[in-house]
Amino acid sequence: MKKIKYLFLIVLYCSCSVTKNNNAPINDYLESQKVGDQKIMIIQEKINNNTTIDIFKGKFYFEPLSNKYERNEGIKEPLFVKTKWEKMKSKYESKYITDFWIRNNNWTSKDFKIQNILFFERAKFPNPGEYEKFNFDDYYIVFSFSEPIYYAKKYAVFTVQKTNTTNMILGNTSILVLEKKDGKWVVVQGAVNGVYN
Repeated sequence: MKKIKYLFLIVLYCSCSVTKNNNAPINDYLESQKVGDQKIMIIQEKINNNTTIDIFKGKFYFEPLSNKYERNEGIKEPLFVKTKWEKMKSKYESKYITDFWIRNNNWTSKDFKIQNILFFERAKFPNPGEYEKFNFDDYYIVFSFSEPIYYAKKYAVFTVQKTNTTNMILGNTSILVLEKKDGKWVVVQGAVNGVYN
């Protein structure tokens, strides 16, 4: 019986380690934000990876002066390579879930190294006009994330929204591209898309 308990604890520990390792880009990003002992709130629903993929690509528009289509926004070249982006899209795009927020696949404390996190449902997060009053005794930094996906076998990419309990509005939706340097994931480029809220 004692051996079964030890085996169970080892399996539990390993599964938590793997989860945190899969989310190492987000954990390293949070560490880089120097949140320290500050209280953090994370929207428990994950942002759909389709958002990450779309913002990465950017937008194409027809430019009459050059008489051709040009790319705007998104990750800049030379980091953006269409064939590599298509490979990432093929691997990570959700063809069945098109909503911005993914339900029933929530963030939990097992996903993060930082333990002073309050998880909050997106539907209950205050939006001016919907709630007259939303009081916290303490100041919280608020984040929302997609799961990390990988690009060109070298980069991690995820979507992030950031605000605080004073502003109470999730800010611009942006993506971050990170590269592993000296054992830590470091932001090398980002892109914002004002269309996503």
